Amino acid sequence: MTTGKQDLYLKVSNSDLPDTAGKRKILEVVVAVLVPLVVLVSGGFIGCFYRRKIKQKGNKRSGQDLLSFDFNYSDDFSSETKLGEGGFGPVYKGKLLNGQEIAVKRLSQRSAQGFEEFRNEIVLIAKLQHRNLVRLLGYSVDRDESILIYEYLPNKSLDFFLFG
Repeated sequence: MTTGKQDLYLKVSNSDLPDTAGKRKILEVVVAVLVPLVVLVSGGFIGCFYRRKIKQKGNKRSGQDLLSFDFNYSDDFSSETKLGEGGFGPVYKGKLLNGQEIAVKRLSQRSAQGFEEFRNEIVLIAKLQHRNLVRLLGYSVDRDESILIYEYLPNKSLDFFLFG
C-alpha cells in the first residue's frame, strides 16, 4: 500500500519567514571572537608549561650548584704551571686537595673582560654540557682576583688541533 507522500514547495517572501538571519549573525560574531580567544589562551598555557619545563631543565646546572672555591694565590701561579693564555687571561695547571688535576683560568688585570663577562661565562659554561666541552667545576672571587676552575684535560690545546 502506498501512501501518497509528496514534497510540496511554496514560494514565499522573506518577510513572511521567521527572522533567523539576526541570530545567525550573532552566532558568527560569537564564534569569530571565542575561537581565537580559546586558541590564544590555550597557546599561552602550553607555552608557559614548556617554558617552565625548559627552565627547570636549564636550572639543573645554572651556576648555582657550582662550587665557590677559596684559593691560596701565593705561589700557585708560576711559569712552570702555566698552560697558556687567552683573551680572558692566563691558564694554569693545578691540583685540588683530593688530588684531582684542574685548569685554573685567571682573569687578567689587563683583560678587556670585566666582572659581568666573568659572571656570564660562569652561567653559560655551567649550562652548556657536552662531551666535547671542558666542564666548569667552580669559581673563586676574592677582592680583585677572579678565577674559573675547569677540569684538566691532559691532551694538547684546541688551537693545536685546529691550526697544527
